[in-house]
Amino acid sequence: MEQLMERAARALLARRGRVLVVWALLCVVGAGFAAGLPGRIVSGGEAPASADSEKVARALADSPLPSLFLAVRLPADASPALTEQVVTKVADEAGDVDGVTRVSRLPDTPPVTEDGARVVVLNLSTTGGTDGAIKVAHELESHAEHLAPEGTDVYVGGFGAYRDQLTALSQHDLEQAERLGLPIVFLVLLLTFGSVWAAGLPLVIALSGLLMGLGAVGAASYVLPMSDFVTNSASMIGVALGVDYAMFLLQRVRELTRRGTSTDEAIVQAMRSTGTAVLWSAVTVLAAEATLLLVDSRSIRSAAFGMVMVTLFAGLTALVVAPVLISLFGRRVAVPRRHAAEGASTAGWRRWATRVTGRGALWLVVSSGLLVALALPALGLRDHVSISGASTLPAHASVRQAYEQAALRYGPTAMSPVTVLTDGPDAPLRQVLASSPDVVSVDAVPLGDGRSAVAVTTTHEPYSAANRDFVQMLRDRSDGDYLVGGETAASMDATRAMFDGLPRVGVALLVVVALVLLLALRSVFLPLKAVALVVVSLGASLGSLLLLTSTEWGARLIGASGPGDIHPIVPITIVAVTVALSTDYEVILISRMKEVFERTGDNRGAIVDGVEHTGGVITSAAAIMVAVFFGFAMADLAPLKQLGVGLAIAVVLDATVVRGVLVPAAMAVMGARNWWWPGRPVSLPVVPEPRPRHARLEEVAS
Repeated sequence: MEQLMERAARALLARRGRVLVVWALLCVVGAGFAAGLPGRIVSGGEAPASADSEKVARALADSPLPSLFLAVRLPADASPALTEQVVTKVADEAGDVDGVTRVSRLPDTPPVTEDGARVVVLNLSTTGGTDGAIKVAHELESHAEHLAPEGTDVYVGGFGAYRDQLTALSQHDLEQAERLGLPIVFLVLLLTFGSVWAAGLPLVIALSGLLMGLGAVGAASYVLPMSDFVTNSASMIGVALGVDYAMFLLQRVRELTRRGTSTDEAIVQAMRSTGTAVLWSAVTVLAAEATLLLVDSRSIRSAAFGMVMVTLFAGLTALVVAPVLISLFGRRVAVPRRHAAEGASTAGWRRWATRVTGRGALWLVVSSGLLVALALPALGLRDHVSISGASTLPAHASVRQAYEQAALRYGPTAMSPVTVLTDGPDAPLRQVLASSPDVVSVDAVPLGDGRSAVAVTTTHEPYSAANRDFVQMLRDRSDGDYLVGGETAASMDATRAMFDGLPRVGVALLVVVALVLLLALRSVFLPLKAVALVVVSLGASLGSLLLLTSTEWGARLIGASGPGDIHPIVPITIVAVTVALSTDYEVILISRMKEVFERTGDNRGAIVDGVEHTGGVITSAAAIMVAVFFGFAMADLAPLKQLGVGLAIAVVLDATVVRGVLVPAAMAVMGARNWWWPGRPVSLPVVPEPRPRHARLEEVAS
């Protein structure tokens, strides 16, 4: 593999002009397809297509049941005549929207708002199922301020409105994350390299790779449905990996040029060593992300596809374009200017690695104990994972306000009833409901094909544990007579799909990591050690996230409105991405150690050298990833905030406790057995490493 990468590097440098032309063309094409991606996003898809809630939703796609509602809030001093005039105007305007088939008014009840305001709710029936409701909601939301006179507020609610606003807020949070994260990334790169040119190069590589990756996703969106989270998850991973890969290569080139090697020759040598490690890392990350395709959820699979595409182009751009750009800019990026600072940095890492490897067993026990303690809360993760609907939206979101206003008048589940589809007479269902104290009202609507849709309003919040228990009770007693759907049932089906897929994803991930590391490192025990550390690190990351989301102090710390459940898409995405990123750092670190061990046969010396020369760049890479994830941790949407916080925690733990302590300590304890491979001795003759003349002179001068 090393020889192949060396030949590839020489071929790229010999065809620099062609590489740059192809790169520019791909960026332009990618930008064209990526620009149209937000308009082709298809909301929803968390629950499997085979789930009961999805079957009910498809059956009721063109039924007369309401799919949206309008909450009209009038001032407390509004007269009955003015109220009727405003409500009639709103109803007429809504009825004229394409896709609306019926507008009905809920019975008036006495005002219950603190200021005595009058709230009137209008139900809307639409065509085209959830997709049709989303289009209608988008049209109504864009003209909401024109639906009623000044002093009157109109809020659009319903599942379609929630999905539409989720998509809009997701796009807004992505733009905010880029505004916050990218300047911090550039600052970290500037501090790392001490040069504007050198700091800008990895960022350019990352953004161009992201543009191509999102372009591939945009092209695929013409034939494959893409979920709300595809652009956010893809952007999050694409920028972080693209910067990391280019930075690893540039750092190795600068290390070689500092020893007196020419820029182009340094690029070839860096591609032979670090380039090979980056290639293996990209392969591992791709395989890890692809395991998410095992989850029976359209939203997870589309997010996985997006991450795979941006990772593929991040790796290709770093390995193909970065060497050409480094050669093109030459001394501006490839030759470091601050020898003393960089020498002090590596010396600090050397002292740290020497201390850890000197008492490996002690450091191994202490660091493992810390991670296990952080992982303990993750044992109760399943009880804190669910979809929470409109309550996850920011307080200022119009859809959330629509639900809150309607709940004040008609109860918490009036706008989110449990929907039951019966194949024939609904007598069996009514027998079940008659014995339940949770039911407020039951409304049956014939569908015209012998079936009936029954809307059941309960006394509970739609996403509460009590309402989930009620839905489960209905399902347990159905005997095939009916199917249970609605928002609560859909959230339950989505959560179940995630947890059903988690064991498959977990096993596949560990097998993939072990096999790739086995091939990349040519060692039997190192992949097993890596798998064990990944499991512990992953548990600590999820446990820490759970503490931050489920407690008052934790919610305040991350800027959440209060404790809440974790969205189902978050844990399984964190599992895949954390394993991928952890293996990324593992390959970079262990590959450097392997180079030294094969040359010297000194296990402890190889560990110390590996930490010395990769500690700084891995720390910088981790800081860059945390900067990217920080932008998403500041999102208004709870799922994006949780994903950003969880991934930032995972990277911090991996780059500090795992890479800085656990790995060197464990490898020191294992000794030369780290490098055992069938047919290869566990130790090699110690051969002194040749050192360049200028390094000896610098040492004497110091």
